[in-house]
Amino acid sequence: MVLNSNENNFSLNKNNTKKILVVLLIGGFISMLNETALNIAFPNIMLQYNISAGTVQWLTTIYVLVSGIVFLISAFLIQRFSTRKLFISSMVFLIIGTIVSGISTNFPVLFTGRLIQAIGTGILVPLIFNTVLILIPREKRGLVMGLVSLVVLSAPMFAPVLMGFLMGFMDWHWFFLMVLVFFVATSILGLSSLRNITKITHPKLDILSVILAAVGFTGIITGFSGLGDYGLSLNVTIPLIIGLVSLIIFTIRQLIVENPLLDLHVFKYPFFTIGIIINVINVMVVFAIVILLPMYLQNALGTTALIASLVILPGSILNCFLPLLSGHIYDKHGTRIVISSGLALMCISMIFFSHLSASTTLITVLIINCSLYIGSALLMSPNQTNTLGNLDSKYYASGSAIMTALQQIGGAIGSSLFVSFMTFSQQNYLQNIINPNSTQQISALISGVNFSFTIGAVILGFVFVLSLFLKRGTPQT
Repeated sequence: MVLNSNENNFSLNKNNTKKILVVLLIGGFISMLNETALNIAFPNIMLQYNISAGTVQWLTTIYVLVSGIVFLISAFLIQRFSTRKLFISSMVFLIIGTIVSGISTNFPVLFTGRLIQAIGTGILVPLIFNTVLILIPREKRGLVMGLVSLVVLSAPMFAPVLMGFLMGFMDWHWFFLMVLVFFVATSILGLSSLRNITKITHPKLDILSVILAAVGFTGIITGFSGLGDYGLSLNVTIPLIIGLVSLIIFTIRQLIVENPLLDLHVFKYPFFTIGIIINVINVMVVFAIVILLPMYLQNALGTTALIASLVILPGSILNCFLPLLSGHIYDKHGTRIVISSGLALMCISMIFFSHLSASTTLITVLIINCSLYIGSALLMSPNQTNTLGNLDSKYYASGSAIMTALQQIGGAIGSSLFVSFMTFSQQNYLQNIINPNSTQQISALISGVNFSFTIGAVILGFVFVLSLFLKRGTPQT
């Protein structure tokens, strides 16, 4: 149960409120920083651990998948446990996961550390948003929520840049030592500043629904991630079938049980369904970019991790701050013009990305990347506002949980699926070449990246057409 700020049975002055929010935001920023930081180091990790692109992408995929599944049960956790317990638990998971990742000497250990970190992030991020709803008066909530979104969403964008900078001077393992210091410091600050601000109830958790959702999404992502290496073999089809069947049973169960994990009746609103599709595709494409582009820049163009991160940086900055402008455009001109324009710009950018070569200049890549991120920034905030803000109030909790969870899981699907497209095309290019030389290996990589981006352009084109049917939802009563 979330308390209204006017119903709190305790008083917090402005300084205490600021301390609580600052502590949570620091923790949230650093936890989300971990989500994509390793992407820029993937070429190095592949060499160090002798693994394929399809395997290394799981370091990001498992993070967003597990945190997304935890998001699904965030409402239960917030109602069942106190603010301090949840915060301390999240920090314990993040600290242990960071230590394991930092001392890892092989892929399984690093993978395990990432999984543990993701649990902490899945607990912490929903706690931040819930705390804002409780502590901040309604008339000031919009500004603070915008600030929170900016802090939380900017971290995954800047993480590869920070990692690239660090790798110019030291091994990628040292990144985890740096964030470990912040996690420990944040934990100490939290113990002295945080207060319990929610009313504890004893809700029931539908364990079977959680298991079905976890098995369903894991099966689908596992199947997609193996598509490039194994084709439509049993290694791919069995996980896909298990995943689809689990999600079908999960959906049926949510519609018939008395207290569902998620109220799926929310999909009866067309603006919500279309909005969720747009949001998921947007995240899928962005995650594909932040994984494939560093591989292309470092392995095909021969740049260092630092240079690759600097090429990506301007687009990341635009993606963080432009949503403030796009929200204003949405208020003035409505839904379709800003969302459809963003999708069109993303689609055009992906078409240009699908024609990369070994002679493409860094400035060209930078400009195309900025264009794509401008398109993403244009649609992201207005689409979320239109999708959630016009729901019947009884669907707020489920609608928000569905969007945040699918946003994370969409990133996991995007990572695995687009890397599989790249791997499939890469292997197809090399299948008739015996002992390919370095030039042919680079050509195969570029072919794979271009094919993956071509698929992305086609998907964005379809979603653009879908967005033309989008109307500003009528606020429900």
